[in-house]
Amino acid sequence: MKIGARIIKTGIAVTITMYICKLLNLEPAFFGAVSAVINMQPSIFLSVKTAQDQILVHILGVTTGLILGYLAGSNPMVMGLITILLIALHIKFNFQSSVTMGIIAALFVLSASAEQFIPHALARSAVIFVGLSVAMFTNIILWPPRYRQQFKEKLEESNKEAVLYFCQAVQDYVKLDNIRPALYPEQKDYVHQLNKETRKLREFLSREGDLLNAGKAEQPNWFTITEKFIDYNQSLIGKADRIYELLPARFDRRLQSGLQPVSPEFQEILEILASGCITITRVNSKLRSIIINRQIAVPEEISENYWEKLTQAIELWQATLTGSYYLHPLLDVAVTANEIKWASRQAKKLLYECTVSKITN
Repeated sequence: MKIGARIIKTGIAVTITMYICKLLNLEPAFFGAVSAVINMQPSIFLSVKTAQDQILVHILGVTTGLILGYLAGSNPMVMGLITILLIALHIKFNFQSSVTMGIIAALFVLSASAEQFIPHALARSAVIFVGLSVAMFTNIILWPPRYRQQFKEKLEESNKEAVLYFCQAVQDYVKLDNIRPALYPEQKDYVHQLNKETRKLREFLSREGDLLNAGKAEQPNWFTITEKFIDYNQSLIGKADRIYELLPARFDRRLQSGLQPVSPEFQEILEILASGCITITRVNSKLRSIIINRQIAVPEEISENYWEKLTQAIELWQATLTGSYYLHPLLDVAVTANEIKWASRQAKKLLYECTVSKITN
């Protein structure tokens, strides 16, 4: 089991909170410890946001408890009513923090006698503020989360794996022969998960505001480009999935036709399709160099040569066929070629945007 910095910081925050509550004779210290645990978030922004929500939820709970306590007294009916009321208010104001702490605060106040309502409310508030303050400062001072480098590494890995997955899908389509194709569900899940993790790290980095420091005016540009790069990776993965969806049906058709050898004309088409990944791999390498590593990369023009060559090969292949058998393979070729065309052109457009924007990171 891996014990990370956040786990250690949570333990430290709970320890400090308990010591402070004991030193200041604040009870119940347990609530302070719970507040510290809740407020130890994976980013500084989330810690601050959670602390704000906790304070609002707590004030709402204590205030509601005091008002109903003084108006209706303290009894099980009032406690049930205040629970319903706080949940409704929590939903109405859309607090991100749990309503549980607010309900506990209100019930804690009502559990005392009427003359002790306010002392109980103040004591409860004090331990909560100690807990969330300790957690927030511990998160900021001790090993503060640094998502910048993590994000760049994950973005690079995500793109490499997305390109690899896409080109593997193309190769599996091209090389489909007499064996039922493997669809690699584990790899599919892996590349999708990688892209989700990359997007999550980008959100953390955005919230931290690390990219928008004064004196770095180009960085918002870079941040916008990284979002487009993540979207490109996601689309690339989705297009690879669609190519893989073609393989079982194509194999079944070959099986029904007796697994006949691929004609030289169709083999030429397949080889042209496979060569498209050379461009995709090269352009994505340039994208990584300029977006991740701040290297200079030369943009590439969008050319029709590849597609003209493919069109000529298809026309030669069609001239050798009779009947309607070729229609399904033609549709499959069209789908695969369209995915390759999109992957290549979109990468070149993004590369051009990177070079024109002169992004930095």
